[in-house]
Amino acid sequence: MEYSLKLNGKQDASWLKKLIESKNVEVNYMNRKYNSLSIDEFDLSGGLKITTYDNNFPPDHPAASYETMFQEEDFIYQQTISYELENNQQYESWYKTMYEISFAILESLRVDGVFYHTSGEEIFFFKNGKYTFDGTYLELLQTHYGELLKNIEYSAFTKSHN
Repeated sequence: MEYSLKLNGKQDASWLKKLIESKNVEVNYMNRKYNSLSIDEFDLSGGLKITTYDNNFPPDHPAASYETMFQEEDFIYQQTISYELENNQQYESWYKTMYEISFAILESLRVDGVFYHTSGEEIFFFKNGKYTFDGTYLELLQTHYGELLKNIEYSAFTKSHN
């Protein structure tokens, strides 16, 4: 399973490494260069891989934006954080960790972001300190990971009917 978090700001790889290490998990870190991209990879033992890379397109370029259901205009982003989850016995634990890391990134950096499954299903949008969740994913989180929602301000997204 693959998920991505698009940020309208950038986080530093060392900051993310410290955040991951605070979870008391073994992590292998690698920085790779690909053309003009710098790619940071964090392989967490047991089934979660996190990759970060910057969007090197200028803000007015179509590739610098993501069309999201959460707002009328496209979401302009500067960095992508991708998560790859292995479907193994630790999947549920890593799934929760993925959300914890995403929440910590957004709240610490105070940047806007959109989190989605790479199939195109959007899960939440973070803006001005508040999360707006797709109703299906909000229900899933409330049912199985309610403790994640205790300390955040959130609402369910409702589509306007024109």
